[in-house]
Amino acid sequence: MGYLAVWKVLEEMVIEFRKKGLSVPAAVLNDLKSARTMIKIINIDASRGETAQKAEEYLGNVESYLVTEAQKGFAPECIDAWLRRLEE
Repeated sequence: MGYLAVWKVLEEMVIEFRKKGLSVPAAVLNDLKSARTMIKIINIDASRGETAQKAEEYLGNVESYLVTEAQKGFAPECIDAWLRRLEE
């Protein structure tokens, strides 16, 4: 799965958090925005390896937070579905 596809799944997770009334810290949202910016840069110039590494770092931070917090307020089936989509 490409970076953009992972980003979209994470964005959908944030939307689901908001629908349930759960807050997402500004730092996590900033990482999601920064990942999107890095993905755009990769699409323009894929030769810069550090950009891909930074995108992976941002996406990893967001995924880690969302999955951990989702375990507190979402059904396990829902979390499993998100994780399967992220692994594709």
